[in-house]
Amino acid sequence: KWRNPDLQEVIDYLLDDDDDVKAHAAAYLQHLCFMDDDMKAKTRGLGGIQPLVKLLSNDFPEVHRNACGALQNLSYGKANNENKKAIRAYNGIPELIRLLRKTQDEDVKESVTGILWNLSSCEDLKMPIIDDGLAVLVNVVIIPGSGYDRVGSTPYKDHEQWTTVFRNGTGVIRNVSSAGYESRKRLRECRGLVNSLIHTLKQAADTMDLDNKPIENVVCTLRNLSYRIQEIQDRDFYKKRYNTLQRMSRDTDKGENSGCFGGGVGKKKGQQKGDNKNSPAQNTINKNISFCNYRNMNTKLPAIANEYKALWGIEVIQKYLILIKNTSNPITLEAGAGAIQNLVACDWAPAVEIRGNVRKEKGLPHLVDLLAFENDRVVCAAATALRNLAIDDRNKELVGKYAMRQLVSKLPQDTRHSELVPPDDTLCAVIATLYEVVKTNQDFASSFLEEKGVARLMSITMSEGKYLARTIKYASTVLRTMWQFKALHNQYARLGHKESNFLSASAIPR
Repeated sequence: KWRNPDLQEVIDYLLDDDDDVKAHAAAYLQHLCFMDDDMKAKTRGLGGIQPLVKLLSNDFPEVHRNACGALQNLSYGKANNENKKAIRAYNGIPELIRLLRKTQDEDVKESVTGILWNLSSCEDLKMPIIDDGLAVLVNVVIIPGSGYDRVGSTPYKDHEQWTTVFRNGTGVIRNVSSAGYESRKRLRECRGLVNSLIHTLKQAADTMDLDNKPIENVVCTLRNLSYRIQEIQDRDFYKKRYNTLQRMSRDTDKGENSGCFGGGVGKKKGQQKGDNKNSPAQNTINKNISFCNYRNMNTKLPAIANEYKALWGIEVIQKYLILIKNTSNPITLEAGAGAIQNLVACDWAPAVEIRGNVRKEKGLPHLVDLLAFENDRVVCAAATALRNLAIDDRNKELVGKYAMRQLVSKLPQDTRHSELVPPDDTLCAVIATLYEVVKTNQDFASSFLEEKGVARLMSITMSEGKYLARTIKYASTVLRTMWQFKALHNQYARLGHKESNFLSASAIPR
């Protein structure tokens, strides 16, 4: 009488001498493990992963195809990191890369890149994937999938439908791009990668084909590769800047503590033209001049920079702005705003140029519009981008004139009797932007008061258990700055605000 084999028997069949038996056993294991985490763990426990990895090198197509299917199911899901690590332990990553390079079967390519995408979600496997497979992934999947290798050829079709293999491959690259400095360096310098990703973004923007997974993956990767971009010139720039900010913060009078935002959000403020001599924190700003004045600095780049200098070129900025205006995918929106945020967070000459280019391309209104988006992560990225763009005087003027109401609207009203409060990350981003705008401009400080921004900040500094200490500190810093505009004191008094409301916070952090 026929019966279904138990799990141990299926695993044993993977070692059979007959390729047909191996193929059927791998296919049945793929079926058993589909969306069943317990079965996946049992398969690993019974030693099922090692023989599957060995079958990847089997010459019989049905064997390695079915082995891929089983490994893809076994490695899928956040709960299955141990399976992912086991695949790597049995030399699975080099075997997958070898098969990807060798096969002409699209189904096998889909499955291999699917497994690698699953593996790349495990933090411990990101650098091993880069070490063993980056060049093959880029040359076999990313470049041909993007169409970048066909630019200039005849005939050339501008935009073909992106394949599942390309979707999976960009997913792998997206995941590994978040693994720190070394991963960013390796990906930026990988021949053809950045240019292929930007070519993909250009096609999507030109055809308005923006709401899909490949574009989400591409923009998230570009955002990650733009993070701390100045490190290509000086790996330690961020550490040096942070240390300088900490020294300035310690040297600054407590009443003029602008170091909160410099060190707290990891961004820099430079001296601005037309600073009001009577404005608060003027001495603090002057201390920043020698550290931040990179406007005339020559940007010396290594020869390999041809592979990644398009990351801050005008064309990619234009495409980000088209994407921000037209996509409805919140993840892609956040990534697009985040890419701009990263590019203008640095102190070097390209950041200065980009701040001007975003304004010239009329990008500021698109970022302001994102402040009304229902997704808090999008709002946070947009607010931080505006804050970094407002380091430029002309941008600051425009943000102060046209975005004050939208920025203040993101602050909480009196929440002492409400459980609903905005996320702290979003609040800190908005408050940091407001600080950048009002800190040296009495007119904008007055506008902030008229929009009831002061009262909203006081609801934070007098709250109990609602906000993190960092958020309270940010709100307190802006209130102390507002108090230093003496011309506004009479208005404060008419509104019932006392000096103690500005200079001391009674809030209890959560």
